[in-house]
Amino acid sequence: MTLEEAQALVDKVPHWHHAFEIYPGLFTPGAYDPGFLLDKMRLPSDLHGMRVLDIGTSDGFFALQLARRGARVVAIDYRDKRENGYYVMENLNRVEIEYHKMNVYQLKDARLGQFDIILFLGILYHLPDMIRALHTVRQCCSGTLFIETHSENDFCADVPAARYYRGSTLADDHTNFWAPNRLCVLEMLHDVGFGVERDEVWGLRLFVVAKPVHVQGRGAEKMGLAYRWMD
Repeated sequence: MTLEEAQALVDKVPHWHHAFEIYPGLFTPGAYDPGFLLDKMRLPSDLHGMRVLDIGTSDGFFALQLARRGARVVAIDYRDKRENGYYVMENLNRVEIEYHKMNVYQLKDARLGQFDIILFLGILYHLPDMIRALHTVRQCCSGTLFIETHSENDFCADVPAARYYRGSTLADDHTNFWAPNRLCVLEMLHDVGFGVERDEVWGLRLFVVAKPVHVQGRGAEKMGLAYRWMD
């Protein structure tokens, strides 16, 4: 494919979320460059033999980068791949990525197996039920979870808490429900069975690296029982 033909495909996408080099010499006009988050993960250049789940893949930047490193990648998004730039990324790059149109709550019944790496980036604050989503993710994580989320820490600094946003009052986006503070995210991770290895806050964003651990108290079994009335 020529650069001009690739450009024509990119131009057909009404909105790009990720700004990245999608084809040699061709960059997408995304809302932000996600490359710095990839750097924060500190992943090895060779991921052969690793299974990766990219939750909320959007235009597929992270799925593409990890597939290029040899990982077997499963990407999910609540939208069809033609509703964002994913299908263009797929057409312009010779990588094998398994795509499913589904949301995070559907992971429980999807039977996709266990994953060595799970990317949960820019998703948590969009979810009405944050802890249920984290519990669902825990059930298919056998290695490392990477979380990045909107986070506000100007209230209840010493207490785990989340600020609720009515309607579209956060960034004029009706899918933005919560602004959890750092402690809220860390405590939720503990209760669903993750141990936090490192975390970082900058501005209104929080980045967390966590691994599955056995926990007392709520733990996976009791957390699951807590949802009986909803299933």
